[in-house]
Amino acid sequence: MSAIPSLPPQPRIERRRSLVRAEFVDAARAVIDEHGVQGFSLELVGRRLGLRKQAVYHYFDSKESVLFEVGFEEMSRAAHAVAGAVEGTASGADAVEALLRTYFAAFEGRTRLFQLSHTAQPTLDLGRFMTAERLARIRPLNDLLLKGVAERVAHDRGPGASADEARRFAFTAYTSVVGLLAMKALVESAADPLRHADAALIETLVSTYRRAVNPGKPRP
Repeated sequence: MSAIPSLPPQPRIERRRSLVRAEFVDAARAVIDEHGVQGFSLELVGRRLGLRKQAVYHYFDSKESVLFEVGFEEMSRAAHAVAGAVEGTASGADAVEALLRTYFAAFEGRTRLFQLSHTAQPTLDLGRFMTAERLARIRPLNDLLLKGVAERVAHDRGPGASADEARRFAFTAYTSVVGLLAMKALVESAADPLRHADAALIETLVSTYRRAVNPGKPRP
């Protein structure tokens, strides 16, 4: 007698599973914000939800899986915010300014979540943490962050402008704001704040990159 084929998961069940996973991710984010990655545990996540630690394993296979989902959501949120801000711009200078200001604002005052999503913390085994499947999920965020800026910069530079060079310009601007956030995270962890105000630092970064879109062209 042939085996009865298994039925595909019911959409309602999948929706419920997604909702529960989202609840766990929200709870994990709150734990990280309060205790940092080094103080993070699945027991604390379960406690926030009124569940035992073992309940988490019905939805995530490891602590690293939970941490990745939190970090990925943070990166995705920031990338979508940048894409939306850039979409409303008409020039390369305005687009790069939107990238810098929006990305900085996305992580301002959220140091621990920035560290998780951008450095994965030195306490984690990156070989296990950053798998091929996870990298495949992260890579599409690059276009959200860079494509619109690169297109507007290339357009402003006129006929013959290199698309690759415009993309590198957008990428360099992105790495600059990430570097600024990383420096803030470093000094905050040492309780030795920067002498310059955030507003002054981001304004300097914005002014520098606006001028670099079209060197020699005055800022409007």
